[in-house]
Order: sequence, then C-alpha cells, then structure tokens
Amino acid sequence: MKTKEKVINLIIPNGSKEATLLSALEYGYILGAEVHTNHADVDNMAEFAINDDSGIAIAKSSHINHWKRREGAGFHDSYKPLQFNTDAKTFNFIAKTKTTVAKDTYFNVVLIYSVIETKCVSPTQ
Repeated sequence: MKTKEKVINLIIPNGSKEATLLSALEYGYILGAEVHTNHADVDNMAEFAINDDSGIAIAKSSHINHWKRREGAGFHDSYKPLQFNTDAKTFNFIAKTKTTVAKDTYFNVVLIYSVIETKCVSPTQ
C-alpha cells in the first residue's frame, strides 16, 4: 500500500460566498485531509465540507480551523481524520462563508490516501 496526496483547489470569487467542485478521486482509502486558505476575516466565518455523489456528508460542514493540520502529532494523526473508501464515486467539495468575500478566497484541500498498486503481469508464452 502506498500513501499519496491529492490537492483540490477551490476559489470563492470576490463578491460571492460559496465555491463547489464535483470531482472523482483515484480509487483508494482516504485517511485524512487538511485545508489551507488565505481567508482571514474572523467576522465572516469560513466552512468546508465533503459530500459523496448522493449528497451524504462524508465530512459535515465545519469551521476551517477544524481542517488545519495539527502540530506535534505523527504524520497520519496530524490530519483531520476522514477514513472512507473512494470506490467509484464522485465527491462534492464545498467551501463557503457566512457573507460575501471582499477578495478572491482560495481553499487548497490536501487529501491523504492509501492506494493499492497493482502490477501488470504480461502473460508468459
């Protein structure tokens, strides 16, 4: 099994309050995630969520500080734990604020997951 990272980028445009991205992920097992952002307006709370393709919350909408990487923990323990299989689903990544933003606001989501690598074996003759 190999640990990999996948980065998802969302931008809430100036004057808006939400950004979404529907994306399929490589088959594997999501261990956890972290979110980086340039959002700094403490009076305009920012949240992040992940839903599966049927609208079920994989990670319910919560304050972006809950998505920050934790200091002092081991590699796997420092990320927000998610623990789910990607299977053949697509996922909706959602970043939102309570009111419109005054500048383009970036959210970089780093997903940490395990994938099982399979080797192609050519048939012997």
